[in-house]
Amino acid sequence: MSFYLGTPARKVIAIADTGSDLIWVQCKPCDKCFPQKTPLFDPEASTTYKASCGYESKCQYHYSYGDGSFANGSLSTDTIGFNATGGRQVNFPTTLFGCTHQSNGTFDKEDAGLVGLGGGRLSLVRQLGPAVGGKFSYCLPSWAQTAATARLNFGTAAVVNGAGAVTTPLIRRKPDTFYFLNLQQIIVAGIPIDVKRPNATADGAAVEGNIIIDSGTTLTLIDNETLHFVLREVESIVKLPTVTPPGGVFNLCFNVSGQSAADVEFPEIAFRFAGNASIVLPKDNLFAAVDEKTVCSVIVYRGHMGVNIFGNLAQQNFHIGYDLAAMKLTFAPANCTIFSNNFEYLMRFYLGTPARKVIAIADTGSDLIWIQCKPCDKCFPQKAPLFDPEASTTYKGVNCKATSCQYHYSYGDGSFAIGSLSTDTIGFNATGGRKVNFPKTLFGCTHRSNGAFDKEDAGLVGLGGGRLSLVRQLGPAIGGKFSYCLPSWDQTAATARLNFGTAAVVNGPGVVTTPLIRRKPDTFYFLNLQQIIVAVEGNIIIDSGTTLTLIDNETLHLVLREVKSIVKLPTVTRPGGVFNLCFNVSGQSAADVEFPEIAFRFAGNASIVLPKDNLFAAVDEKTVCSVIVYRGDMGVNIFGNLAQQNFHIGYDLAAMKLTFAPANCTDL
Repeated sequence: MSFYLGTPARKVIAIADTGSDLIWVQCKPCDKCFPQKTPLFDPEASTTYKASCGYESKCQYHYSYGDGSFANGSLSTDTIGFNATGGRQVNFPTTLFGCTHQSNGTFDKEDAGLVGLGGGRLSLVRQLGPAVGGKFSYCLPSWAQTAATARLNFGTAAVVNGAGAVTTPLIRRKPDTFYFLNLQQIIVAGIPIDVKRPNATADGAAVEGNIIIDSGTTLTLIDNETLHFVLREVESIVKLPTVTPPGGVFNLCFNVSGQSAADVEFPEIAFRFAGNASIVLPKDNLFAAVDEKTVCSVIVYRGHMGVNIFGNLAQQNFHIGYDLAAMKLTFAPANCTIFSNNFEYLMRFYLGTPARKVIAIADTGSDLIWIQCKPCDKCFPQKAPLFDPEASTTYKGVNCKATSCQYHYSYGDGSFAIGSLSTDTIGFNATGGRKVNFPKTLFGCTHRSNGAFDKEDAGLVGLGGGRLSLVRQLGPAIGGKFSYCLPSWDQTAATARLNFGTAAVVNGPGVVTTPLIRRKPDTFYFLNLQQIIVAVEGNIIIDSGTTLTLIDNETLHLVLREVKSIVKLPTVTRPGGVFNLCFNVSGQSAADVEFPEIAFRFAGNASIVLPKDNLFAAVDEKTVCSVIVYRGDMGVNIFGNLAQQNFHIGYDLAAMKLTFAPANCTDL
């Protein structure tokens, strides 16, 4: 996780660990420390740093972990900060942390330390105290997505709900560092296996809490007797030869030579916790490829360890919320994902039977769902194979009075798609990696296309308000609600959720809501932008498929005049004729240039402050341009996707309202 430390604030990246308490970073001097990529934290360079027991008698700590790693140093205090609204920092002064001067173990050069998120008094969660109300949540990206990031939420923003959410009690046990749960059964392909309870105390009293949830432990450790039955069932189901586990870490491994590990069918395994809280783990949470020929179960024997551990591989792609006031833990599965690519935002879904994964543009400014299909001789080139209608048993062409329904769909930039309206089953990832399927969904099989499409695209998903859109077709199943959070356009490997139904309710600190306006055409989501123009209701549309933000010429002239008067840099000729105001940043980093904040105020007193990454883009090493441009002869303003970056945006089409919440958007 990333946070800020000291004054002036220094960005730190450290391990997020729910299985320990102490927050520590490696500090100067640190001669006997593990090597790290970034410079060591220098206490003398921070004006707010203080050794907690006085300079002459520093409180020393020796902190060790279950794998033998350790950190030695001095307890200290300093200001810790986190990104919040619009990229601003929320700071917590005099936070207790450890300045480590000696360390060793299974740390990586990317780490600068560790943030304890446990239940003990030294942990970050306990120190933040009333400010977060004992609530935090996270969603761990897949271990294979090394560039993907996700939010660590605190307070009201950490409330986990939505489709598939289940809740189980947190158990109070010693030591209070650990978050104990009651794991009742492990279910393999429908076969339940009871999990052993802890031994009773000397007076015969039952002991609750037989497993801890730990983001700092990789594998899931289960008592030897229970896991013997689990792995026996797995081995009987998987039709592959077993091999000797490499490295002595794993207990069951399979030889996948000659086939892709992704194509091997592994059984579903469900973990059933107290409170009838069952979560089904997808195979990526259960099995890992340790080399090209070998896939192993990541659930292993715990040996002599006295408690089971629910590790971080098992937690992947679940939104997990901790409520320490109510002593409960909530799991909610992640839904389909959105990720950036060349100023487009793409989403994943499944099409056909058998299901075929598809990646397509997510576009709130159009309705039709379409993908490129065989035959497609005059189409833009795509990386993935074309969808083959004949290979899907649920595909069906739509007949319009005995002839197939043809479409010619065009976009504002001149791009187009031509093909036949059809129906097939569309699916999305939901509970524990299971797919939620919607049969007979209307979509377009495109046989001719051209325009500003990329080889990563296989088509486009219309999320607009018209009857052909995905949102309208899902209908009562989602109650007219969906939300998304667009990662920064330059984070091409980062993904974020596209939520539907109750999971799409946007709340938390910094939330503002504005009405959606009913206007023609019903494809577009119109808003009232008051601060700039109030001529007619619905003077701007919000569109995830348009990159720049387009504003009427007269208003934008005044806006850019103010920006130009504030930014102390020379202006330059606009490259490509697209932009209206550009600056020369030669000799300095564009990241260090101070640009003004610009707020957009919508109806309902809904003001959002856009950070500079949403307003200005580096078009080359020497030039930064405003991404708000003149709309020219276009009849309506457009709030484009660069302006929407890192806001969680919820659409409620039943209540006709749009909600913005500042966020750090990332992959699930």
